[in-house]
Amino acid sequence: MQKILRKRIFRELKENVFRYLALGLLVVLGMYIVTGLVGAAETIIRGTAEAAEQNCIEDGQFSVFVPLTEKEKTSLEADGITIEEHFYLDYELADSSILRIFSPREKTDLVQADSGRLPKESGEILLERRYCEEHGILAGDKIKIGSLIFTVTGSGTVPDYELPVQNFSDSSADSSRFGFGFVTADAYQQMKNSGGSISSEEYFYAFLLNGRMTDKQLKEKLQDLEISADNRKDETFQFLDHQSDDSVSKMTAFVSAADNPRIGSAADDEHIHKTTGLAAGVIVLILFSYVISVFTVHSIERESGVIGTLYAMGVKKRELLRHYLTLPVLLTFLAGVTGTVMGYSSFGVRVQMTGPYSYFSMPDLDVVYQPYLFMYGIVMPPLTAAFTNYFVIRKKLDRPALALIRGEQKKNRVQNIQLKGGFVCVFRIRQLLREKRTAVTVFFGMFISLLVVMLSLDCFAICSHIKTENVKDTKFEYMYTYKYPDAKLPDGGEEAYGVTMKKETLGYRFDVTLLGIHKSNPYFDAPVEKGENRVLVSSAMAQKYGIHSGDILTLSDEENDRYYAFRVDGTVTYSAGFFVFMDIESMRGLMGARSDFYNIVFADRALEIDSSRLYSTLSKGGVEKSSAVFVEMMKNMVTMLLAVSVLMFTVVMYLMMKVMADRSAMPISLFQVFGYKKKEIKKLFLDGNFFVVVLSALFGIPLSKIMMDRIFPYMVSNVACGINIAFSWQMYAGIFLGVLMLYVIISRILMLRVNKILPAEVLKNRE
Repeated sequence: MQKILRKRIFRELKENVFRYLALGLLVVLGMYIVTGLVGAAETIIRGTAEAAEQNCIEDGQFSVFVPLTEKEKTSLEADGITIEEHFYLDYELADSSILRIFSPREKTDLVQADSGRLPKESGEILLERRYCEEHGILAGDKIKIGSLIFTVTGSGTVPDYELPVQNFSDSSADSSRFGFGFVTADAYQQMKNSGGSISSEEYFYAFLLNGRMTDKQLKEKLQDLEISADNRKDETFQFLDHQSDDSVSKMTAFVSAADNPRIGSAADDEHIHKTTGLAAGVIVLILFSYVISVFTVHSIERESGVIGTLYAMGVKKRELLRHYLTLPVLLTFLAGVTGTVMGYSSFGVRVQMTGPYSYFSMPDLDVVYQPYLFMYGIVMPPLTAAFTNYFVIRKKLDRPALALIRGEQKKNRVQNIQLKGGFVCVFRIRQLLREKRTAVTVFFGMFISLLVVMLSLDCFAICSHIKTENVKDTKFEYMYTYKYPDAKLPDGGEEAYGVTMKKETLGYRFDVTLLGIHKSNPYFDAPVEKGENRVLVSSAMAQKYGIHSGDILTLSDEENDRYYAFRVDGTVTYSAGFFVFMDIESMRGLMGARSDFYNIVFADRALEIDSSRLYSTLSKGGVEKSSAVFVEMMKNMVTMLLAVSVLMFTVVMYLMMKVMADRSAMPISLFQVFGYKKKEIKKLFLDGNFFVVVLSALFGIPLSKIMMDRIFPYMVSNVACGINIAFSWQMYAGIFLGVLMLYVIISRILMLRVNKILPAEVLKNRE
């Protein structure tokens, strides 16, 4: 008997080959995406961690106004701390890009050459990998930096610039605008002496705690270091005497590795992708399990006479259970294997890694093969199919043999419902009520597919909004951040007072600029009122942190280990950064600064300011370029998600509508006997599905948008930007029209199936 049943498996597969191929394709796509996304995430998470450890990743870094003295360094090293200078100079090249130059490293954050070698001569330089890729620079090329010309020896990476941004507060990396390189110690000193840098030398030190001290203890020790009297006599430091009555610490910034946005950013990003991939896999498994259960029920109902006969011949229920489970379990197993192999193939994990590689600065990583991912991709599909179908099939087989032979169905009360209207309308409604299980499956399948569509479109929306709104909201042409402010405000400049603070959201801590401005500041529509606890927040910050007018906002000043609480009076339309606006006089009083102190200048044109006094210069053009990088970074992922979601939607809709058509084979053939034409049959049995699709779209599109909007902030929780994911009405209309177009195409394909149904179908199934 088992031999006969096995033959029926192959016959069933042959008769419904396209249906099972479509179902297998659904599983293959799901497992391909899961394996590709999660496999790439695991490779980057584990690979970057191993590379960072091999290259002696720092425990943190700090900057100072003036270099540490030998006595101060000796004191720190006596406590077991490893200290290394990471001083640098920034240069603007002929193409307007900024290149940061470091001297060699020997203790921490070691340079890893991916191609070529480290510089050995004073006229040689090794450049960062992403900068080389963006500018087409190869080993052996010449590059002019300042007044000197260097020969490029190769490209490489360092673990402390995994996210290659110029400033900690930058929301995105743009390697076409910023990069860094390493020269010999002699070359660095020569560059320092020759001048030409756009700002003064920055004095950063990387440290390793070696288990001898905590971050907090080291920070407290560094805060006790004061600027010497000799230094404070220097003109550039005289402002410190007027800024505060208290002694001034030599330390200007302290950042642990955990709070450094440049370190571990790729892994942080991939943790979200990993969670998203696994969750998407669960959704796909639920979807295909439900779909395949509908198929199985349809097959049992269609073959109820055969099953009843087998029962009558003594075939046991467990044998029939095994028989009807074999095909879906085998199919999902083979599809899972195929999807997993595809995910780990050259066009799987490696393709998914192209996005991170084109954004983050990482060394070449070997693909990591995780056993749990193989188990997930190969075992979960057949296991889920077996679990789901076992209960569905068992319930259907719990019927007497005679009832199965007669093809008796559960009493349907649809015919008892009183409906009014024309024959076609009433018939369609009754047909939909009879097939309500399949209609629910169509809605569920559309909803899951639309979730993936909304994910891709939310990514597109946030990128396009950043690209347009950041430029629109940036009304200044230049923003100068001072290291040593001039006594006199430069002509044409608008003064401001900025302090960098921190605020946490969803497990990530971002820099927030507390900005003191005048109420009449022409570059911000921020009507700030006097008061040390009254502030306005930028629209980007309001979106990211969920801040509303009347809320109490708490910010942490980690440099001075203080917390500040403010009352939010409102929101300022500014999407290009996390800013908290305050009246400048009130802020000076709050911070204990002198009445005319400033450290930021806004201007509508370039100002003549000594570069040695500046931390950084931000131009409107720079904002525009950094905003555009979001679109380029997300373009491949958006395209892939959109294509896969459309394909999933098409497969699910086709499969479910095909089940509807197959279940209607007998009434269709009966109508053919009565002389109904094909167009009339299509109107009665297929066109009614149009309303199912329309209603599913009308409910599914806004519902999936609402649900994805709730989830999306968690998926971009590590990105320092506002979250404007609003859609225009044209986008909603485009999605709806796209659904209808797919329905029309699928309906035409299904009509070919209806045309194959013969009038003899009704005769051979009558008693």
